[in-house]
This record gives sequence, structure tokens and C-alpha cells, in this order.
Amino acid sequence: MTFDDRAIDWLAELLAEAARAEIMPRFRKLGEGDVRQKTSAADLVTEADVNAERLITARLRERFPDAMVVGEEACSDNPALLSGLGDAALAFVIDPVDGTFNFASGVPLFGVMAGVVVNGETVAGIIHDPVGKDWLIGAKGGGSHI
Repeated sequence: MTFDDRAIDWLAELLAEAARAEIMPRFRKLGEGDVRQKTSAADLVTEADVNAERLITARLRERFPDAMVVGEEACSDNPALLSGLGDAALAFVIDPVDGTFNFASGVPLFGVMAGVVVNGETVAGIIHDPVGKDWLIGAKGGGSHI
């Protein structure tokens, strides 16, 4: 299994789509019921996290039906989802809002992240900054760029 530049570009656009549809409309507009604690007062999950992860997961499964998708929020509910990650031919690791505490506090320092794992090896990673509308992309053999 390979993950080429076109697939990386598609994934980067997917993260931006999730940010536009589910994250940015909620930024600085979260209601009291839109934020919940996971393990502590600093470990939060918002409706933006849950809905963005749901959108990203659905699109990944449409395009890569045999791939394993491991989302932070799904793993928080079911840690067993991590088993088999190293054995999957293709897997995606998703953090829909990295920096949820900042996001929930109205601080514009957060991102949407995805890692691509092929046969147990991380081959690509993307961080999308939805506020600055920019990306950091790294790929095995391709270096990294902004």
C-alpha cells in the first residue's frame, strides 16, 4: 500500500473541510452543553471534536473502505480501537481538534491533525490550522512543508 501526493492533498483538503463545516462555526460560540470533561478539567471534548471526527471518519471510509480509522474521541470511548493499528495495511490516526482546551477557551491555537500509517510505519502527517487556513505536511521521502 502506498499513499501518494494526491492522496495527501486530498487528506489535507478533508481536514480543511471538517474545519470549515464543524469546527470554525463553533469557535468562540460554544454553549455550556457543547463542552464536556473527559479525564480532567483540562481534558475536554466539544461538539466540534465529535462532529469533525465523525465527518473525517466517514469521508475516509468512503475513499479507503479497507483502512482502519482511529479517532481520538472514538478511542477515548473505546481504547480497544487501537489494537491492530500496527498491523493494518492502511490506517489513519485522527485528532479532530488538537488543542481542545484552547479551542474551548476561545484561544486561536489549535489544529486538525491526521497521521497516515502503512503496514505499521507512519508515512505522512498533516496539521491543519483552521484559523490561519494553513497546513504543515510531512511525508516519508518527501520532506515537510508549510
